[in-house]
Amino acid sequence: MLTTSFRFAARAVGAGTLAIVLAACSGSSTPSAPSAATAAAPTDAPASQAATAPATTAPSTAAGAPVLRVGQLGSTKVIEALLTAAGEDKNLPYTIEWSLYPGGGPGFLEAAAGGNVDVGSMADTPPIFAQANGVPVKVVAAKQLPATVSTVELFAAADSPINSVADLKGRKVAITPGTILQYTVIRALEKAGLAYSDVVAVNLSPADALTAFQAGDVEVIAALDPQRAIIEASGAKRIGDGVGVTAGLSYVVATQKALDDPAIAADIADYLPRLVRAEAWADANPDAWEAIYQKLTNLPAPVAKSVVLHDDAAYRPLDADVTAAQQLQADTYLKFGLLKARLDVSTEFDSRFNDLVAGATK
Repeated sequence: MLTTSFRFAARAVGAGTLAIVLAACSGSSTPSAPSAATAAAPTDAPASQAATAPATTAPSTAAGAPVLRVGQLGSTKVIEALLTAAGEDKNLPYTIEWSLYPGGGPGFLEAAAGGNVDVGSMADTPPIFAQANGVPVKVVAAKQLPATVSTVELFAAADSPINSVADLKGRKVAITPGTILQYTVIRALEKAGLAYSDVVAVNLSPADALTAFQAGDVEVIAALDPQRAIIEASGAKRIGDGVGVTAGLSYVVATQKALDDPAIAADIADYLPRLVRAEAWADANPDAWEAIYQKLTNLPAPVAKSVVLHDDAAYRPLDADVTAAQQLQADTYLKFGLLKARLDVSTEFDSRFNDLVAGATK
């Protein structure tokens, strides 16, 4: 997930750190091969991959139809496959031009800054760093995991003496700075009565963190899918998570340019309910969706099943609670020096589609 081609000014943090920040928080769970290394590829592509142009699926409807450009973070067309499986790709009043961003957040946000994409889905962290760097995107929809489920989980080796977050003082913990991974560790430590300075934070990309954990070079790893599911399947011991201390949010974002165009905004208004209904179909048909997802990603069946079942988020309104959770996260990054100035994150949200999203969930 590293990139050196993030061409807009990296005013909040150094360009290299920003690339790690955005890519690790892309919210992608779309690996392209079953091995641990390749399963991590969507969220940690090397600089040479992240800098390349996104793969684009040519429009399939009649020439001359309006086009909505939808970006997918990762290297597998999961959202496209989901809409097809759920039947939500039928009777579109526009053509969807799908683009893949194997490098995760950096590639998508670079495309957004260049006016080359309209809408896409991601975790809750990239919009914070997009705002800090003047990238014109808005959150237009949000979904949230149940209060008992965490996006990120912390693992120790099965035979480790570490059994909980309270045991982490002085221990080596693999994290990715400026991401939901680091944020979860910070908040989990606070809940356990420890400070971030009480642990030895080892700053690594998710793929490098997985390698280091498997080699025993770090004692604990903070992981999200698909790494989370890979580690879980290996028999590692889960010692903590973000339940009760992180919001479990992820977003659909759109560029300001797209939202300012009435025709494209109308297409987004049509697309969002289709996406919501498609995800509801996956929730209602987990076996069918798991089979499709496993075939797409080439993950081992138990790992694919874990990823699918873990993604139990439901769409919710963009409201004061969402803004407050986002503000808390941004303020945490400021405290740890990953932002240079305090943000008013309320400007990241555009709630015009709240009623449409709510209607699609009924």
